[in-house]
Amino acid sequence: MGVFKELLSFSKGLIAEPELRLREIAGGGTRAAIPIVIYIVYILANALFMEIKPPDFPAEFAPLGLREKSWIFYFSVELWWCTIFTAAFSALFLYFLRIFSAGKIFLKALVCAAAVSALTAAAFYARSAPVFLLLSAVMLLFMARVIRAEQKTWWRFFQAALALNLIGAIVLPLEFAAVYLRSENLFIVAVLAAGLWILLLLIKMAGIFTGAGIPKAVISLGAGLCSALLFIFLLCRAGVISPEIYELMFTL
Repeated sequence: MGVFKELLSFSKGLIAEPELRLREIAGGGTRAAIPIVIYIVYILANALFMEIKPPDFPAEFAPLGLREKSWIFYFSVELWWCTIFTAAFSALFLYFLRIFSAGKIFLKALVCAAAVSALTAAAFYARSAPVFLLLSAVMLLFMARVIRAEQKTWWRFFQAALALNLIGAIVLPLEFAAVYLRSENLFIVAVLAAGLWILLLLIKMAGIFTGAGIPKAVISLGAGLCSALLFIFLLCRAGVISPEIYELMFTL
């Protein structure tokens, strides 16, 4: 089967039978090129959308003061920084799934919450870029250790996370329509629908890869997402990511 036909078959399956397709990725039955192509196509289409969309649409984005950029700029930001965020999130989500899947989670949750809170407090109270850079390096080394320990599983987990961008691609025509109609409500509904759909698939993905139940998957998802966002925040405060790109990442 050619890549194009395989891509269409996989995409249809991910919508109609997501569990089956996610299990195929988990078992190594899907070529890595398929999720990567889905991701590239999505970020290319989204970059074109961002170029067309007024930077102050919807009104909630106006306080960010985003300026109009070319689609090449948006594409490069997504290709570089959003991919790094997805890789970091995949590692951290997988780590918390492993931690919380075995045994009672109350004490583990307290310890993890304390660790993340301490790192967050250090990030907010630090005043110099070298401190932020050091904290970023600590998190980077930690994630590298997780990836090394879970190399095969993480790679497939990462592929599955990339494949979920198909949901964003499906909803994107509604976002184009919202901009054309100047309907902020339609835009917000489309974004929320895509976000909820992806969250549900991430929870399903957690069970497929680690056997975690829904409560543990939800806790791990929250911990992984907060930790990944903290990593990006540290990179911004360290000067690795510009404030403009940092703010833009939350709108892509």
